[in-house]
Amino acid sequence: MNEAARTMLRRRIAEQRDELVRFLSELVRAPSPNPPGDTRAACAVLQRWLDAAGAPYRIVAPRPDAPNILGSFAGARPGPHLVLNGHFDTFPTAAADRWSHDPYGGEVAQGRVWGTGSSDMKQGTASLVALYGWLYAMRDQLAGRLTLTAVSDEETFGPHGARWLVEHHAEEVLGDCLLNAEPGAPTTVRFGEKSPLWLAIRVSTPGCHGAYTHKSASATKIAAAIIEALAELERIAVSLPGPIAEAIENGAAEIDAVHAAGAAATMGRVTLNIGGWNGGTLVNMLPGDCTVEADIRVPWGLSSESMIAAARDIVARFPEAELTVLSRQEPRWSDPTHPMVGHLRRNAEQIAGLLVRPIPSLAGTDARLWRECGVPAFTYGTTATNVAMPDEYTDIAEWLDVVAIQALSALDYLCDGEGS
Repeated sequence: MNEAARTMLRRRIAEQRDELVRFLSELVRAPSPNPPGDTRAACAVLQRWLDAAGAPYRIVAPRPDAPNILGSFAGARPGPHLVLNGHFDTFPTAAADRWSHDPYGGEVAQGRVWGTGSSDMKQGTASLVALYGWLYAMRDQLAGRLTLTAVSDEETFGPHGARWLVEHHAEEVLGDCLLNAEPGAPTTVRFGEKSPLWLAIRVSTPGCHGAYTHKSASATKIAAAIIEALAELERIAVSLPGPIAEAIENGAAEIDAVHAAGAAATMGRVTLNIGGWNGGTLVNMLPGDCTVEADIRVPWGLSSESMIAAARDIVARFPEAELTVLSRQEPRWSDPTHPMVGHLRRNAEQIAGLLVRPIPSLAGTDARLWRECGVPAFTYGTTATNVAMPDEYTDIAEWLDVVAIQALSALDYLCDGEGS
């Protein structure tokens, strides 16, 4: 570790405390809900910070209203390639009438920044953009390369954000290690995540007048029966890989503290959520068409192919139904003893007195795309507070600690030229 560089970086963060809070507030005031996914205003806020820092970047925009920021620079000597990843699209504002603060006001009050996306994940993307600029100014003290990927199309796992960069600019963005800043809790570093498997099931029958139920089977009744049958997937036995099982066991108390009781148990099993239902036209018409959409989270030790096969077997019991795979990934994980995990744990203890546990994650992030390509990928961020709920916010004191932890860990990874 280069203690002089660490001291310089910590001083820079402290000096820019107020500027950082204004930066996050301004980013929240630039609406970027996805859908519809127009993120140009938010992207402009990030660009202004990068321009002020003089840091190199370019815009990659396969969809004109959803630009991505891609920046990269080399250190003074050979070394590892660290990639930073965050997104600046957000969920649509939830229940705007129940907020006590303007969802797009970016209000700074009660030691918090309030607003849609303040937690998920404009705070994380702002911190990564800031540290990219700081380390660019210190590049003569670094080894290797630092790359920034700030993307527009994450909330819907869309094709125009990180997936586009990985598929079309792999030589620039894959690197040797990824640091992602999605929120979760600053007491955990996440090294893997369950895999989302999204299925659509369409049921088709002739349909008829609602008084003549003898003429046609009901598409909605069949769909309801299929949903009940799909619950069988949650009872599939799972044999977790050793490091995953150990991490869940050792971190169970913290996992439940962060995500509510039952989270640790949920991590190691298949879960089913029926996120979409579309059937019926009028109350006095028997529906001839119904579509349900299922979100199945596949744990480590199972494959998406095995889950698809199990779902097809269930749906095949209903001749009126047809299954389509909307999206699939494999549940991968990275080595929880990787040097980046060590840097994050050490810096969290030194800066904030936090004991950080490596754990897998319930929710999906863009980090999975790097893991699919064999790149170790880790997620570390602030507490996920009221995400997709009224009065979403980020605690400023916690965030500034996390900013310092992320920045110093990136610096440590690049300073010695070996990432350890």
